[in-house]
Amino acid sequence: MNFSERFGSAQFVTASGKCVAPVFKSTVSLDEAPKQAFITVCGLGFFEMKINGKSITEDRLIPLNSHFHHYRNCFCYKYFGEQLNFRIYACRYEVTHLLKKGENELLCTVAPGWYFRYGKCKMCWKLEADGKDYFSDASTLWRSSGMTNYEITKGEEYDYNKAHGKWKQTKAVKAPKSNYCLSDCPNDKVIRTIQPKKITETDTTVLYDCGENITGTPVLTCTEKNKKIEVQFAEKLGEDGAFAEACTYGQHLSFITDGEERDYRIQFTWATFRYFQVSKGAELKTVEVIHTDMPLTCTFESDNAVLNGLFDIYVRTQLDNMHAGIPSDCPHLERRGYTGDGQLTCETVMLMFKSKEFYKKWMEDISDCQDRKSGHVQYTAPYLQSGGGPGGWGCAIVEVPYVYYKMFGDIKPAEKYFDQMLHYFDYLEAHSKKNFVVSDQPLQWCLGDWCTPNTGKHGGRPDMADDYVNNYFYIKSINRVVELAKLIGREEVIPALKKTKQKRIQAIEKKYFDKATGNYCEDKNSANAFALDLGLGDERTLKNLAEKFEKTGCFDCGIFGTDLVVKILFENGYEELATKLLTSEKHPSFGYMLKTGATTIWEDWLNPRSMCHPMFGAVLRYLFYYLLGIRQTENSAGAKEFLLDPKNGKTVQRLSGKITTAGGEIAVKIDWENKKLTAEIPKNITVFYHGEKLNAGTNELKL
Repeated sequence: MNFSERFGSAQFVTASGKCVAPVFKSTVSLDEAPKQAFITVCGLGFFEMKINGKSITEDRLIPLNSHFHHYRNCFCYKYFGEQLNFRIYACRYEVTHLLKKGENELLCTVAPGWYFRYGKCKMCWKLEADGKDYFSDASTLWRSSGMTNYEITKGEEYDYNKAHGKWKQTKAVKAPKSNYCLSDCPNDKVIRTIQPKKITETDTTVLYDCGENITGTPVLTCTEKNKKIEVQFAEKLGEDGAFAEACTYGQHLSFITDGEERDYRIQFTWATFRYFQVSKGAELKTVEVIHTDMPLTCTFESDNAVLNGLFDIYVRTQLDNMHAGIPSDCPHLERRGYTGDGQLTCETVMLMFKSKEFYKKWMEDISDCQDRKSGHVQYTAPYLQSGGGPGGWGCAIVEVPYVYYKMFGDIKPAEKYFDQMLHYFDYLEAHSKKNFVVSDQPLQWCLGDWCTPNTGKHGGRPDMADDYVNNYFYIKSINRVVELAKLIGREEVIPALKKTKQKRIQAIEKKYFDKATGNYCEDKNSANAFALDLGLGDERTLKNLAEKFEKTGCFDCGIFGTDLVVKILFENGYEELATKLLTSEKHPSFGYMLKTGATTIWEDWLNPRSMCHPMFGAVLRYLFYYLLGIRQTENSAGAKEFLLDPKNGKTVQRLSGKITTAGGEIAVKIDWENKKLTAEIPKNITVFYHGEKLNAGTNELKL
């Protein structure tokens, strides 16, 4: 919808003067308390609205992040002339219980949020009460909220003495040209609270430990007037065990009190932290853990401490990275919806969390941020200038709708974006030489894999060739599109795609396959796993990969290679080795992270800049697919038919877990030592074990 279709005659209003985060005030007079009332609100960037002093929702960090509208100096417009789509989300809530007969006061505070690149904070609303509509207009007043400084990746600063100024007249502004949508994706909420442990106290500060790396805010009180309180946040302490500013990434909250009884907290962004330091003078009430309301729909437990720990830290890492409708790379430094990280982890998230509506929204972001002219898919969705590659990042336009179909049985998104998938292939062809994808936009990154441990520093570029990896993703995406084409009646594209695929495979074989050894790219950073996943190579290719890991016992790969290595080993009879890698405590490994006290997954194997990146956690789905043995049959979609086929990892003898699907809950308990397998099967799902269909209910089986 355009603006008028969504909001009628409402007007966007903004502060008439300079202000970081204005409060807008409107009044609505009602003849009677309404029997039913709804309000539709859009605040650009994040807003909080109160009616008669009470919040209209418990949602935080609203509206959803998106590529809002055109703005000057947008990098991809300015330098490449790209043409993207736009989308602005509005929030709709029932507010019957908040309205009364007579005058009703509407207060809406708006902070920059993700809108900081686009322009000044602005707000509009439409109130529907018993069949009559009321709208925001130029009669709206504004004043400062007291916020004096704001950066979405850093924090907030307040002087609450400045929150009591005179009300001033707002300025009505033209509504941005965009597609105005109602939010149907789960929003952020206060999910739980923590009472942290006090570690140290000095004459000026108190240091707290939450015991885990979380996203959210402490809640503080202070009744003293004109007291300046400063809070700093860190994922880790310094080498000497003391609070170190170098570990804060600049995250902070500061406020000057006004003497009123109130809670002091971060309101329009979040901090990522395990530790936080508060200057003396404030009392700590609690710590609020804030992220998207996306419940966990699975369980996993075993007799191996590393696997149990890996499950726990992945769940926490992923939830820390779910905010305002995007799956981010990290929740502090960049906070962006990187398409590479997001497509890599999407299947794991869809398996383990209630995430269908979340990914439905993110697919819209990916679609909106594809260049309509060239077919280029951005490194982030929503778009912000970032780094990535044409294969592992751009393929999200194919991978996420494909996985969405396989996991939820909904083909509509794949059908909707099908022509955009083909347009993405046009872009890859335009950036190819000798049947290899060799470039991206001019002077932009053209990564293959990322964060390999070979360099010993952050963001290690792999030794494995980038064009080899980018061709892998092109071929894999062609396979996905061919499968989808058969399902949606687009078979006419298949012959040309198959020819393209064959040329790309031949190019890989000619340039990178060593006939003398059976390796691809000398198996640098586990390059063999990429070929094996495409069905390439011979018996030596797999053997060489396995023998290397038998010797090293730890990973040598980046974000994509790690996922593929575990998958390939489990699929080809090396389940003991795959489990050994997952449970290893050698450096680099997940077990090493845990041994050093990690409560979230690191960005890098060796020298993590961030200690909260979910991308390496994509492997968690293999705990369910292979160790528990719960996986869909090849031709199933939407959790209709499963194969129960647990693999014996030897180092893990007792394990149990469950997944929740649209058809019900599948639960498995395994005891390899006593060769017992118990499976709970719902009525609406077909499950086979050794070729036999299992009964609904409890099945006691022999391994």
